[in-house]
This record gives sequence, structure tokens and C-alpha cells, in this order.
Amino acid sequence: MSLPCCNEPPSCTWRPADSEALRVGLSLPVSAAALAALHREMAGLQLHYPTGVCTAQRHLDAIAALDGQLQALTPAELNRPIRSRRKGVAGGVVPNPLPLRRLDVVEYATELLLEESDTEWDPAAPSVAAVLSSRRSGHVAQLVLLLPRLENWRQGGADPFRGTLVRS
Repeated sequence: MSLPCCNEPPSCTWRPADSEALRVGLSLPVSAAALAALHREMAGLQLHYPTGVCTAQRHLDAIAALDGQLQALTPAELNRPIRSRRKGVAGGVVPNPLPLRRLDVVEYATELLLEESDTEWDPAAPSVAAVLSSRRSGHVAQLVLLLPRLENWRQGGADPFRGTLVRS
């Protein structure tokens, strides 16, 4: 039985989808020059710092998971509520059976049968989307540290869910 040497670094190689994940994660344009720079940097990292490929892949997986969570957010989750109120039957005994005809309902006092809810939102409070975007930005910053020459190719302030087609 032979044991592997403990001093050998783990052998990591880029996966087929990693170049596109890096392009999307770093908000690189879709141009021949940008893609060539991306592939050069990936090859350089693979050659000179193979353990960095493992680290980059972990950051890419985290970015993909955060992007999935961001896409799944509902509008209610985009802001944090301050206060929610719910108003139902104001008081008294509700008759059984409830009035069914329109005239009987109007005669009974419709405000007792209405139910309304009110929610106030605080635009200054950190929302779920802001927290997830902050985590995503942290992973992107770590990728830029691993592949620093790609910083020049990044589109400033780009939304990761939108892209522009750049003709080359």
C-alpha cells in the first residue's frame, strides 16, 4: 500500500464551463480581445499557481450559488419591512351564516367584512438582495486578486444579469 506524498500540491485543472463563469462573474465584455486575455490569464494561473485554480473554482461556485439566490428573490424580499399591520373583523360577533346577497352585505356594514394588510418598507435598511450582492462582490474581489490583469477588462458598474454585445 503506497501513501501519496503529503508535499504534493493538489492538481486542479479548469473545468469546461469555468471560462464563461469567469467572464460573467467578472463582467467581462464579449469580445475576441477580452476572451483571449481571459484564456491567457487562466493558462498562466494553471501553469504558475495550480492551487489558485482550486481557489478560483470555489469562488466561481459561490458566485453561481449567489446568482441563483439573487434571481430567485421575490419583490417582497428586495426590501426589509419595518412594520406590517393586518386589519380584519373589527369586533363583535360575526353572524353565522354570513349575509350572501349584495343588499344584505351592504346593510350589514361591509367594513367589518373587509380584511386589509399594510406593510411599510425601509429603503435604508439592508435588503436580502444587498446582502447577497455584497457577498458576491467579495468573491469577485478575490477572483480579481487571483487574476489581476483582468481588472483592466472589467466593465465598470455592470449588472451581472445584463450584458452588452461588443462588436470586434
